[in-house]
Amino acid sequence: MVSNTNILTKLKMQALEMTESELLIADYILSNPEEIYSLKIETLSKKLKVSLPTVFRFTKKLGFEGFKDFKVALIREMAIGMSIAVDNFNQDSIESTTRDIFNKISDNLKETLSLINFDDMSKAVEMVISAKKIVFFGVSYSASVALDAYLKFLSAGFNCQYDTDTYTQRIISTQSTEKDLAIGISFSGASLEVVDCMNNAKKNKSKTISITAFSKSPITVYSDLCLYSAPINSNYQRVDLPSKISFITILDSLYINTVLKKRSSSLDYISRTEEELSRYNRAYKDLKT
Repeated sequence: MVSNTNILTKLKMQALEMTESELLIADYILSNPEEIYSLKIETLSKKLKVSLPTVFRFTKKLGFEGFKDFKVALIREMAIGMSIAVDNFNQDSIESTTRDIFNKISDNLKETLSLINFDDMSKAVEMVISAKKIVFFGVSYSASVALDAYLKFLSAGFNCQYDTDTYTQRIISTQSTEKDLAIGISFSGASLEVVDCMNNAKKNKSKTISITAFSKSPITVYSDLCLYSAPINSNYQRVDLPSKISFITILDSLYINTVLKKRSSSLDYISRTEEELSRYNRAYKDLKT
């Protein structure tokens, strides 16, 4: 993960590593960032009924010397316009709700971009190019993201495999080889089916890439490389629209960069795909007339 991750994003990404008391502190700061200007460590400790050492350890875990350093850094970020996601949409009107949705998606994409390690993206591109076969794993909310990526890479001539059935995904994972690349997609990084599939692929010495929102989540244990999306929900587990679109955008970036590396052959395959779809659409229209 990039070292210049902003503090509010870091709070959300490290949620799975936090104790119950630390989560109380993180939730409070994420919900009330404007209070940081006047908030004292004693006040926070008393308000949340946690000990002063707990607050101190919380800031140390985030890489600060103490609460004062944490507070100064967060104030500085907020002063230069770091985005703060809100949990609730404005329900006053269709227009305000629509604007809220667009703003949340835009904010999450900007936050996700700040997490992208471009060296890792470059390595991911090379892993895709050198793979004999690319296997995608994704369930539940991530299934549609995996399917979208699978179809794009397939249309560009890459040897890909994906099945929406979780049982079939498990079978596929046991048959991967050291020449294959497994891409696991899980917002929480803890989806049992995806983690198990990545574990199986890793046992078979396949290269592995995970797309997730949490550092040090279970899926990262079986990943040679991780690409991160910014979390947005306060409960840290439910996938919502902005997070899903950020996942798609990460995979789109991987796809486009890979296609540009193999421009000639990829564009030829894409052309063939478009021609076949056009031929099919013409034939379907003829049948209807």
